[in-house]
Amino acid sequence: MALLAALLVLAQAGPAAARPARDPDAATLLLRVRAHERVRLHHRPGGRVVAVLGDRTEFGSRTVLTVLARRGRWVQVSVAVLGGRRAWLRVDGHVARRATRWQLRADISARTLEVIHDGRRLHDYRVAVGAPNSPTPTGRFQVTDKLRGPKFGASYGCCILALSTDQPHPPPGWTGMARMAVHGTNAERTVGDSVSAGCLHAHAAAMRWMMRHVPVGTPVVIVR
Repeated sequence: MALLAALLVLAQAGPAAARPARDPDAATLLLRVRAHERVRLHHRPGGRVVAVLGDRTEFGSRTVLTVLARRGRWVQVSVAVLGGRRAWLRVDGHVARRATRWQLRADISARTLEVIHDGRRLHDYRVAVGAPNSPTPTGRFQVTDKLRGPKFGASYGCCILALSTDQPHPPPGWTGMARMAVHGTNAERTVGDSVSAGCLHAHAAAMRWMMRHVPVGTPVVIVR
């Protein structure tokens, strides 16, 4: 509770907090849009509005945002509605604040996905990554939705953890969804290879474990 209290104090800081500050990995601040509320996203603190979010994602999950940086009462977030681009929102009564001790960390070169809880690595899963002509994008994102794979096609396997970004470099001629995700596959022999359209593919057992335990809003870091 002390860590969360400290984060809330920082989120409410005045002009002295003008420089963006990252939240500690051990207790990342999340914002959950309250039921029936809407929040405006701005190009910069106090700048033009670039999008409006409701309390549900396009897939019907509750809208939860990972805080990437802070400037006083303004916070920076990564949102799927902007294709993964970052925007700013003002922390007010439209959002509820909480902390998470979960994190997913993917290493493209090693083709691994770590599940971290409270600073401790719980799992280190093997994953398939983007093919050379459709590389997996790097950066800081979040889990926005947990979805059933078969609803979207056999190639998604059992389960999908949708992420807050699009694939900026889909394969030539790609006509499917551009949304990035960690998901299963109907060709598990390819897990560990560089074969995907950009998404991370994991074995069904790994996906089912993450679907049970990893919450919406979990920060996701992808490095090369």
